[in-house]
Amino acid sequence: MLVASPLRSQLLPVGDIPTHVFRSAESRPGDVVLVDAETEQTFTIGDIITTSMRLAAGLSQAGHSGQVISVFDNTSLRCVYVYYAALLIGGTYQSLGTDVDASQLRERIQRSSTPAVFTTRKYVAQLKEATRGMNLAVYVLDHGNCKCRTLCAPPESLAQCPSFVHRLLDDPMFAPVRITESCDAMRQPAYLAYVAGSPAPLTLSHYGMLSTHQIGGQVASSQSHRRTVVSAIPFANAHGIGNIAHYPMLSGSRVVQLSKVDPQSCLEAITKWQPSTLLVTYDTLTSILASATRKGNKLAVGEHEYDTGSLKVIFTHELRGCAAESIRSQASQLFRARLVELYGFMETGLVAGVITEYPRIPGSVGILCSNITARVTEDGRDVEDGCFGEILVSTPRMDTGSVTSYFNTGDYGTVTQSGVVIVKARVADLIRLPQGVFAPADIEARVLEHPAVVDCAAIADASQTDDGCVVRPCVFVVTGDGRPTSAESLVTALQVDYPGIYARFTGHIPRCFRGEPDRAALRAMLAGQA
Repeated sequence: MLVASPLRSQLLPVGDIPTHVFRSAESRPGDVVLVDAETEQTFTIGDIITTSMRLAAGLSQAGHSGQVISVFDNTSLRCVYVYYAALLIGGTYQSLGTDVDASQLRERIQRSSTPAVFTTRKYVAQLKEATRGMNLAVYVLDHGNCKCRTLCAPPESLAQCPSFVHRLLDDPMFAPVRITESCDAMRQPAYLAYVAGSPAPLTLSHYGMLSTHQIGGQVASSQSHRRTVVSAIPFANAHGIGNIAHYPMLSGSRVVQLSKVDPQSCLEAITKWQPSTLLVTYDTLTSILASATRKGNKLAVGEHEYDTGSLKVIFTHELRGCAAESIRSQASQLFRARLVELYGFMETGLVAGVITEYPRIPGSVGILCSNITARVTEDGRDVEDGCFGEILVSTPRMDTGSVTSYFNTGDYGTVTQSGVVIVKARVADLIRLPQGVFAPADIEARVLEHPAVVDCAAIADASQTDDGCVVRPCVFVVTGDGRPTSAESLVTALQVDYPGIYARFTGHIPRCFRGEPDRAALRAMLAGQA
């Protein structure tokens, strides 16, 4: 089944992603588009463009074009320079993750064949220990007053020396590189991240991104920069870096980025900066909902009050699952603001049109971005209209000559003829039985109908027997009274539709930052109980 986006398209920009972003925003060089909430350091469009392009020129001069450029830091907004520079040279931006041990860090650097790592003084010693003996260029982002400065490689000497970056920043005559061929960076994955707890890298493509930069139905103008956005999403992860890089420059907004994304820091930032828009993770949002009450025009948490009256829209990432509608209702009542789910990349949702649905379409995650075609398949074959399968997407950015490439989103669901995307589950979480393929959410909805059940999560239990591998649905159940006997009859009733299903009773369901059950953790729990 093939479905094209119903949203109005416009001509795709020629050139790589940062070149298009820069050209869209270079008429407003003095606009402050990024603010560090902790230090109040500001970043203007002109500063980002100039520094990123000169940094790209230096990386190109050092022979790093087309390579993986890494960052080992999770707080410095200067990483935005490295992000754009990596894309400008046709390379890949990699966030190494600061919560890993020395052996994991070393393995990630070796596996990605990255020739250069940018860091800050806070992490120099940790990086030095992990990369001892490696032929690696290390650049410090906060050395003195310079935007970037290098440390000699190998890093064990850590002797300071003048760098090409330093020279370029001081040489206004140096012409920075600019990619203008659409066959280069635009077709390649632009971001390489690592999933927590997984040894495999996650490659994310900017599919459909920047196909239009209309925000709220209006093209960004030079006057719209007065709109302030507080971002309580860690910019060091896959979603945050794109959010702070593209969204403010295209929409004319000012993004205040939090280094700490806890509820108190979030509410304090809203009070101080008076934003119209909040970007927030599921964990932070639900923590606020659990602790805050409405007190006139303010929110009260204990003895503290916070002024959140400026908020109009709250964006959270992948708000799915059984509790989604309840959370949406609670957030709307508490903040008196519209809560919108963003599916996929933050910048894809904000810039390319996923947030255009209003009022909300029940059960959906949004509308296909403009210039996107979706394919729904099962076992490699297209399914019929209305049927569910794996969702693949394609855009002109991913075309390779006469062959159209499709990006596998990893989602199981369907796309209606009107372009509405309905996601039932991640493909990896599906429960495949001889009777058919089942999404965990369908089983969970049935289980939650029982009056004694307050929370649950379903996974597939694949057990080895003499006859081979047997798959059974396993449901982790939390009861209101804490007693398994109050819900034992539930399992018997579900046997008809889900043969072999059984329950494990627990005190809580671990959840990931999106709010969905952490099924990897549940599988580990199940393996430990076996």
